Amino acid sequence: MQASTEPEGLPAPTGRHAVGRVSFDCVDETRAEIFSPDPTDRRELVVWAWYPAAPEAGAERAPYLPEPWAPTGQFLGLDADGLRSHAVADAPVAGDQPAYPVLVLSPSGFPPLLLAAIGEELASHGYVVLGVNHTYETGVTVFADGRTIPVNPDAQAGALGPQAGPYEDRFRQRAAVCDYKAADLASVADRLGRPDDDAPGRLAGRADLSRMGAFGHSFGGDAALEWCRHDRRCLAAANLDGALWTEVGRVGLTRPVLQVLAEHPEFAHSGAEAVAAGIATDDAGYDAEKGITFDGWRTVHQHGRPGHTVQVKGATHLSFMDVPLLPLRSESPARAMLAATQIPPRRMWRITCDLLLSFFGTQLQQAGIPSILAGPSDDYPELSFGPP
Repeated sequence: MQASTEPEGLPAPTGRHAVGRVSFDCVDETRAEIFSPDPTDRRELVVWAWYPAAPEAGAERAPYLPEPWAPTGQFLGLDADGLRSHAVADAPVAGDQPAYPVLVLSPSGFPPLLLAAIGEELASHGYVVLGVNHTYETGVTVFADGRTIPVNPDAQAGALGPQAGPYEDRFRQRAAVCDYKAADLASVADRLGRPDDDAPGRLAGRADLSRMGAFGHSFGGDAALEWCRHDRRCLAAANLDGALWTEVGRVGLTRPVLQVLAEHPEFAHSGAEAVAAGIATDDAGYDAEKGITFDGWRTVHQHGRPGHTVQVKGATHLSFMDVPLLPLRSESPARAMLAATQIPPRRMWRITCDLLLSFFGTQLQQAGIPSILAGPSDDYPELSFGPP
């Protein structure tokens, strides 16, 4: 990662609102839990929400990772002890609007708490951000009653482990996981939309479901686009560097869509060259993955109404998470993952948030920032426009 004198920790939100944070459980009795050993289990999720707030004077900021959730950062070697967020737990919702537009967030492999920098920034600009913790995908899931669910690698489609088996099987598994995650987003929208539902506590009646969008990172980006393709409640969707394994990558979606992509030099070769260089073990699988990735981005860009695609110079796949902003232990595997990153972490956060605020501000009729999606500008020299 490029050397930087930037302070470690989350950048302070820049919107006019203070930020609140609350979590609630979401049970969908209509869906089986496919990753549980018990076939009678129903799909149950934890949602972490950031929202515009009016906290009491002197209210304490919430821990970045609440203690029961601390193991979710251990895989990446985060040194989160004593680290604070910029959100106040269970703060009253701000009163300047009757209700606020909603953005449903799908992370990948980790809880939405590790995308808090983006969640807090969007909330400070007037959005309710519903971060979905996809059960069995994260190191640990902790429900309100104290039940703890460990990770099941099948829920990650092997993405965080060695790649084994025929590539066709791996690709089908990735698509199935993304489809299941997309269904989670629908479950959360259903839960929030029930008129007799007071489970979201502070958010009851304060989330404007007529102005709803979705965004996600990696597999979560695929899930956000796939859900938006099927569900008319979703008016616009953004994909943060997710390859598109599901049907949306083959047919696109005919509504507003934004894709924000990292650089991907790992795909600068043919399959044969990648095998010779030790980048891949299977030339056919490498070529197939490269084709799915780039063809999917082009298809979504072409079918979006409108379709926006930008690539961020110097960014890598982890650049969209909080990880580059946070202190890492010396043995952290994230250090190697971030070695190729060339963009300073806070600059990456600013660019990503400005793109999301511009896009969703336009599509959800929320006050935002001037559009940066029209094309190149001197203010954002890191951006190139159009699918790679």
